[in-house]
Amino acid sequence: MATFFVVITVNFILPRLMPGSALAVVISLIEGQNGVAATAGSSAIALEVSQLEAAFGLTPAPWYVQYAHYIQGIFTLNLGASITYYPTPVLSIILSGLPWTLFLVVVGAIIAFFLGSYLGSIAGFNRRSRKDLVILIITSILAALPSFVILMYLEMWLSVQYGIFLISFPSKINTSPNSIMALARFYTLPIIALMFTSLSGFVLGMRNNMLHTIRDNYVTYAEILGLDRNRIRKMVYKNSLLPNITAFAIILGLAISQSLTVEGLLTTPGVGFFFGLALTSKDLPLLQGIFLFIAIMLILSIAVVEAIYTILDPRARVSESE
Repeated sequence: MATFFVVITVNFILPRLMPGSALAVVISLIEGQNGVAATAGSSAIALEVSQLEAAFGLTPAPWYVQYAHYIQGIFTLNLGASITYYPTPVLSIILSGLPWTLFLVVVGAIIAFFLGSYLGSIAGFNRRSRKDLVILIITSILAALPSFVILMYLEMWLSVQYGIFLISFPSKINTSPNSIMALARFYTLPIIALMFTSLSGFVLGMRNNMLHTIRDNYVTYAEILGLDRNRIRKMVYKNSLLPNITAFAIILGLAISQSLTVEGLLTTPGVGFFFGLALTSKDLPLLQGIFLFIAIMLILSIAVVEAIYTILDPRARVSESE
């Protein structure tokens, strides 16, 4: 609970450090609606400004009053109205893009987890071999590349040049086979880009776990019995996998942040697309809501992974009972 309050407090402070005035955006919104020039002190629009300030949470009140309203809004699921999409509530906008973002992030992270754990087990079990060197070099290069850079080159090669995948989000979405195929052709490259970005953490984590586990006595005993090396690697792999499950929560949170850039680049109807619009239009309520969404997703992912870890590892249940 303390972590949650720290996160939401930081989320309250950071958007307010942005340069520029969100109130100016509100006034420009009124100008667009009325077709006349508007100023904060104009008596003709003073009432409308005050109403919009209340709707957007931009009332000129002391910070502690704004913070109290902000906390109340979180617990009542009232995050205010979006400036860009007024009068649509912020929560409705985030929920509309949430399924697309979760699909992109979760699928990419799961693929990265299993592929990275497998490659890390090969590298760790064959330490200082050619396999280990090749895997380390490739994953180190991927770790230094942002997901949008990988996605850009994949799109240029496989979408623009060869036309295998789609570069634009399908205009019509339904349950027909053609629509599902179009979604698959569009989301394949973003998922691969996010998977490549997350891969290095799982590879290096699994390799380090293997290097520690391989020194255990049961591994030496299995080698003395003459068991096949591949069979021994599978045994060590299972016992080294659990710490990587804990790392899954952290990497999943990083993948959510990466997805915002990817979705903004491809203009998909996910949270990242709305994040880009909110950033350029100084939509403070929407920005604040998206930051809160990222923080809550990270906290929830850590909680879920810890629960799964307790179920999979009996030693964790014993230590908790003691």
